[in-house]
Amino acid sequence: MTKDQQILAKMGGSSLALLLFFSLGQQASAATLVENLPTTTPQTTGGDVTFDRWVRSSFRTGSGSYGYTLNSVTLWFREFTQDANLFVRLHKDNAGGLGDLITSFTNPVSITTTAANNNFTLTTPQTLASGTDYWLVAGISSSGSGLYRWGLTDSVNQTGEPGWSIGDSAFFSGNQGLSWTPFGDGLKAFQFSVNGTVNTSPPPPTNIPEPGSVVALLGLGGLGLASRLKKLSTRA
Repeated sequence: MTKDQQILAKMGGSSLALLLFFSLGQQASAATLVENLPTTTPQTTGGDVTFDRWVRSSFRTGSGSYGYTLNSVTLWFREFTQDANLFVRLHKDNAGGLGDLITSFTNPVSITTTAANNNFTLTTPQTLASGTDYWLVAGISSSGSGLYRWGLTDSVNQTGEPGWSIGDSAFFSGNQGLSWTPFGDGLKAFQFSVNGTVNTSPPPPTNIPEPGSVVALLGLGGLGLASRLKKLSTRA
């Protein structure tokens, strides 16, 4: 193999490795981090979700050394009257109460009219800290006739990754979240799953270049190769 061919081979290998790094480095194995959906936990009743009735339920993350990445939540949910202002939000915990808003989920294109799993997704995955409490809040943000129902259970049964748990208190608000009241009758939690990934060492990169940047990097490599070949030709 000539020197020129050796250089080309090396550049080709480097380019391929670079492309593999950027593509494989973004892949992760999705998992259900915690859930109490049927059939794990039977539905006891349902909590109505309207403009005048917001509801919330909590979960706690496990002890993973590098935290977790949240992609979506699945709610045991149904629709009675559609409303474009339905929301599902993720909040911080504040000493057992509702803390600051972190992010809002994207609603499904359609929600089932009988109780079933309905998936609410995040456009941008959210990093969750280890050993930390979070709240899921559902409601309708503007006055209207929208009505939904979120499954409630009196069971503490649940499954999930080590250390993960669903809180055993569910709350409702009749004033758009200004004050909250716990459900009675032994009701423990709304029914949902938290879906995402367990972060491993090293933590997921946060500065992965856009595809255009990768192309630009490869282009710069090509310019370097052309310059090297030109020098070799001059020496010859």
